[in-house]
Amino acid sequence: MSPESPNTPYYYLLNQNIFPNTTYQTAILKDVTFNGAAAQFITFEDEDGNPCIQILTNRTLQKNQSAELFMTFIIQTGEKNFDLSEIGNLSQIPRELVEKYSLTGLWNLSQLSNSSEVISTARALKGEEENVLSIINNILMWFEENMTYNAELFAPQDIWTTFLTKSGDCDDQANLFVLFCRILGIPAYTVLGPIYLPGINKLEEDNNMVFNLTNVAWHGWAMVYLPTNSDNGGWYPVDLTYFKDAYYESGHIKSRNILDHINGSTFSKWDALEYLSVMSADYVNETLTARNKIIGSNVMWIETHYIFPIGNEDQSQHVYATTILHFLMPTVVVLCAVLIFTILIRHRSRSRRPFEDPSST
Repeated sequence: MSPESPNTPYYYLLNQNIFPNTTYQTAILKDVTFNGAAAQFITFEDEDGNPCIQILTNRTLQKNQSAELFMTFIIQTGEKNFDLSEIGNLSQIPRELVEKYSLTGLWNLSQLSNSSEVISTARALKGEEENVLSIINNILMWFEENMTYNAELFAPQDIWTTFLTKSGDCDDQANLFVLFCRILGIPAYTVLGPIYLPGINKLEEDNNMVFNLTNVAWHGWAMVYLPTNSDNGGWYPVDLTYFKDAYYESGHIKSRNILDHINGSTFSKWDALEYLSVMSADYVNETLTARNKIIGSNVMWIETHYIFPIGNEDQSQHVYATTILHFLMPTVVVLCAVLIFTILIRHRSRSRRPFEDPSST
C-alpha cells in the first residue's frame, strides 16, 4: 500500500483527527512517532473545522508488514460554569447562528423517510413556548419518556432509525436532539470525546478492529446555543445519557432534575475532553460505508488509548496527558475504503460504552 493511495487503511492511519484548542481546553501535540521514529507531519482542518494531522512518509506498506503511529497530547481544561438563570427567547438568537447551524449535512431532512413526522414532533414539543430553556426542557422530557438506551450497537444509526425505534446510544440520541433543536431554529451540534475515568480497563473488538482503553471511555453529547437576557448568550452542553444522578427506569435514562442534563452533564461536571465537533458532516453515513469496507479487508487495526492526570497547583484547572497508539498490520492485499471514514469508525467504536450512573464514579 502506498501512502499516497486514498481509500486504504494505510492512508487512514496517516491521516487522523487531533485534539483541538477550544474555549474549555488547550491541547498540545507533544509527541508524534511513526514506526518508532519522530514523524514529519502537517496539520489541516476537515470540513467542520476540526484539526487533523497528516504523517509524511514515502514508505510503502507491503504484505505482512506493520505500521505504528504513536501520538501524545497534553491537554489542560479550565473551570466550566453554565449559568441557566437568565435564558432568553427564540427571538434573541442571532440570525447568523440559525443559518450556520441549519438543516444541512447529517441533519438534512431529505434523508428522513418521513420528515413531516419528525418536524411535527419537534413543533409539538415547542407548542406556544418561546423561552429557549423551556423548549429544551420539553425536548429532554420527551427523550426521558420515549427513548431507550442501546449499548449493543457497533455501528452508528441514521437519525431516522433512532427516531423510529426510539432507541440509540449516546451520540445517536445527541444527533436526534440536535435535529429537534435545528428544526425549531435553535443552534446545536454534536461533540465526540473521551472521558477520564480512572480504573477503567476495557478491550473492545469489532471484527478486525481492536480498541484497548485505559482510564478512558468515549462519549457523545450535544452543544446548544442559549440566548441570555444579560449578554449575547453562549453554548451549553446537553447530555442525553450520562449526567448527575441519572438512573434507569424500564430501559429509559431518567433525571431527578431535568436541568441535570445541562449543568450536571458529563462535560459540565466530569473530566470530558472535546475531540470532534460535528457541525454538518454526515459522519453516520460515512462511518457505515467505511466500516463495511474495513471489515471486508485483510487488515488488523489495533488502537490503544490511555489518559492520566498531571499535577497542577491551580485547582480550577486540570491537566492531562493522553496517548493514542495506532497499529496497522496487513496480512494480504487490502480492500479499499474511504479515508476520513475510518477516523469516524474509531470515534463510534470508542463511544460504544454501557450506561453507568455518573454519581457512582
